[in-house]
Amino acid sequence: MSTLPEWEWNKPHTAVDPATFGLPAERTPLSRWIDCYDADGEKTRAARLGKSDDTTAQLPLAVMLDIAEDRDERNSELLVISAEERRRRRREFYGEEEVENLFSLPSYLRNPLMREVSFLRKKQKAAEQAGKNERPATVWIRGTLKRLIRRIERINSRFSTPAFQRVVISQRLDALMQLPELSKREVQTAATLTAGALESEFIRRCDRYGTAITPGDALDIYQYLARMAFSLNVVPPSWHSLRLDDNRRNDPDMEKLPGALARLTCATWWQRKLWRLRRVWREEQLRAAGLVSRQASPYLSREALTDFREQRRRMREFLKSYELVNEDDFTIGLDDVYYAGNSNPKHRRIEMMTTMKGLEMIAAERGDTAAFLTVTTPSRFHANNEDGTPNPKWDGSTVRDSSDYLVNVFFTAVRKKLNRQGLRWYGMRIAEPHHDGTVHWHMMMFSRPEDRDAIISVVRDIAVRADRAELGHDITPRFKCERVTADKGTPTSYIAKYIGKNIDGDAVSGNDKKTGKPLTDNDSSLSLSDSVERVTGWAGLHGVQQFRFFGIPSRQAWRELRRLASQMKRCPDGPQQLPDRRMDAVLAAADAGCFASYIMKQGGVLLPRDRYIIRPAYALAEKPNDYGENGIQLYGIWAPLIGTRSIVCTHPDNWQLVRKQKKAAPSAQQDLDLDLRCLSFDRQGDHAAPWTRGNNCPGAGRRESYPQNEVTDFTNMTPSERRDLMKRLRETAPVARRTRPVYTVDDTSVTSIVDFADSIGWKMNEWQAKRMAAGGEILRDGRYYCSHGDGRIYSRKAEAGEKPPYTRLDRRMRRGISTDENIRLPPPPGAASQQANELIVRWKNSLMKMS
Repeated sequence: MSTLPEWEWNKPHTAVDPATFGLPAERTPLSRWIDCYDADGEKTRAARLGKSDDTTAQLPLAVMLDIAEDRDERNSELLVISAEERRRRRREFYGEEEVENLFSLPSYLRNPLMREVSFLRKKQKAAEQAGKNERPATVWIRGTLKRLIRRIERINSRFSTPAFQRVVISQRLDALMQLPELSKREVQTAATLTAGALESEFIRRCDRYGTAITPGDALDIYQYLARMAFSLNVVPPSWHSLRLDDNRRNDPDMEKLPGALARLTCATWWQRKLWRLRRVWREEQLRAAGLVSRQASPYLSREALTDFREQRRRMREFLKSYELVNEDDFTIGLDDVYYAGNSNPKHRRIEMMTTMKGLEMIAAERGDTAAFLTVTTPSRFHANNEDGTPNPKWDGSTVRDSSDYLVNVFFTAVRKKLNRQGLRWYGMRIAEPHHDGTVHWHMMMFSRPEDRDAIISVVRDIAVRADRAELGHDITPRFKCERVTADKGTPTSYIAKYIGKNIDGDAVSGNDKKTGKPLTDNDSSLSLSDSVERVTGWAGLHGVQQFRFFGIPSRQAWRELRRLASQMKRCPDGPQQLPDRRMDAVLAAADAGCFASYIMKQGGVLLPRDRYIIRPAYALAEKPNDYGENGIQLYGIWAPLIGTRSIVCTHPDNWQLVRKQKKAAPSAQQDLDLDLRCLSFDRQGDHAAPWTRGNNCPGAGRRESYPQNEVTDFTNMTPSERRDLMKRLRETAPVARRTRPVYTVDDTSVTSIVDFADSIGWKMNEWQAKRMAAGGEILRDGRYYCSHGDGRIYSRKAEAGEKPPYTRLDRRMRRGISTDENIRLPPPPGAASQQANELIVRWKNSLMKMS
């Protein structure tokens, strides 16, 4: 039982003491204040009656108020003096006023720098006691710390631009000003507020257009919201398909407009974008503070490394908690699928080594030569030097800026110049980080012997072209070239180290043959096996593509062909060849595992993608996503030179992600049934079920007869009854689904419907008439109108609660377009009217299909 705290008003009364009973009670502070108040009132009344001339100055209450005010003023002065004293003492202890700016930084930046200051202060104090004239703390504070604070401010201005601040202030998103300091829950709250702000702007813009909104108006609304997203350092969805500029070669894809607007007003979408922006912004602050370097933490900060490890732990828990189920109730653990595919680092490394070995064999057959090139960005992209000191030439560029420079500036210029000069090359490039996270490339390129020097010259000139003056006569910091010859080794063995240390730590976990010590990384001074984790986390954080092959056929087609070959082997009764002889030759090469043969059967190297024999085939997903879109998914393979008859499906099953159920302890009878079932399965001698999606082919001799036992209780079935029921369901021919009738729309039906509508006083437009002619219905004045193909219009009363199948976002976009007769299509002039009408009809049909 808890007891209440004792105060003056709830203290327990003491017992009556006969010795002190009747004596005056002890005066309390409140009673004294009340007596002063009463005396002050008496003197005030006496003064009003003229009995006193100057009594207000000596009133007891006024005196006590003056004393209280004086005491408060003295306390305020003491507080000010103590604050100034603390600042003075802090300044005397730490050095200069730069330390005051250091205390304004977030804790994840302030604490490491303060530890460095404290360490140097102790070192300086020890030097002073030893009589040495050394001041490392003062020098570091006045020099390095001052530069680090300016660098952090530069990074903040890089992300918190004037446009960013304008949107944050106008939409009252104050939390985004401290985005790097927010936790994941706080970022989620900020994402909800951001999505609500953009949705409010969307509603306001729609209300401005009213019921006369058109697809062009909706595109203008998207452009306005996209500019807000760009101001918040977020690339809007479907921007490359919907952007409006003079460099477009085709019209915007209006079918992606509804999904793009839905994402811009979705809190979940904003949560992902803002969380990624927060991680990158925070990492760039740590990089600017000198906390990402060879001396502090190579490749990425300690905080980012901890987050990456936690992310991988959560991913492993997620993989263990879910499984995949297909239509046949075949289940497989999600972790088994994940580690059996290319997500497994070992499998990725083996596939890349196989590809590289194939390129080496192709080059040997063609007589091509190999060269190993290393390209580095200019000094302005490097934040820190190798000794951990800040780079004075750094201009505030981020890690992503260095990657974009190599992709969009360097490689684009090289590719264009080589095409103009008729020089061709093929090979592989690898993106690696420097010790401070800046990107540099390693390239293994193959070319004709007569073209090798010209290609190297072009790459060298473009690599050193930017900021040429800082290099002088030595260009090796920016460009290196090593010609791969037989005495140095093969191209595959030359690049194996770079593939292994960026993917799989097990491949580089051995010891150096010369020194007997573990292999170390030159950039980080860590062992190669330890640096793999940091490199993988660095690439995922900054979105850097680590590996890229160029000049060869698609490797995705290679994977799909090997999947198809395994499916054919598991189903010997099915087709064992592809429709065309050329396709079958490519399939045989991929099944053999020889990438060189696969390249030659595809047509060779240095061909355009549309001239290869087999390419991956893609199809629309059957189920729409959360934004009402049917995304594109991998379907199989096909040969563009042959046509659509060559399409082969390699993913026949539809898998669903479900959470694993906790299995109850099986009884003895269930264990016996399970053992007998496994025993009978082994006696059949059939192929085991693999993990791939191609497990849809029945084995040979599986259509044996079995008893047709009638099951009445489906909740308490035995394993044998469940097995028999599943066999019957699999082998029973499926009932043909009732398909929706397809109506052909011709001009005669449309004209008849328009004439009939005119006869009853309805000014119907072309879109409404086409909708009726196609079998659709139109809601007007509480009734649904349709046509049965005879040119007449029929109506029915809308039932109570019946609404058009539109989402809330669609109704706002289509306000007044499809729910009443006020539909106005802007007639474009000239010959473009038919094309514009078709575009508008496609946009409206996509809106109707979203739900």
